[in-house]
Amino acid sequence: MNDKCNKYEYLSDKLEYGNISTEEAVSICNDIIEESNSENDFTVLESMFHAIFTAVTNRNIGNRINTDIIAKNLEKYNEEILDYIITILAYSGNEQYQNTIKQIGSKYKNLDIEDALMELSARMEK
Repeated sequence: MNDKCNKYEYLSDKLEYGNISTEEAVSICNDIIEESNSENDFTVLESMFHAIFTAVTNRNIGNRINTDIIAKNLEKYNEEILDYIITILAYSGNEQYQNTIKQIGSKYKNLDIEDALMELSARMEK
């Protein structure tokens, strides 16, 4: 694993177990999202989105991060990264991502979009 991957694995652990505020977790995720725009290595991108996924699922901050930036760059990502992204988008609770998740699922049949859609639906109702 390279240094960049190690950085994001460390951040993933910090986001899951670290004694940090919600605001700091949101800031870290938004920084990672910005950094992902200029990253082209799929291994590094997977580590980046794993860290965001970890924060979103453990800290309930999906509706506070810049998911629009992620959604604008979907063609850039492979199936493994999109597996994280559908959950990240679902945790946003933003109804506009319903079709996005379905489109990803129609292209990548192995992804479990039903869970993502159920999560999105539950969060839209809150």
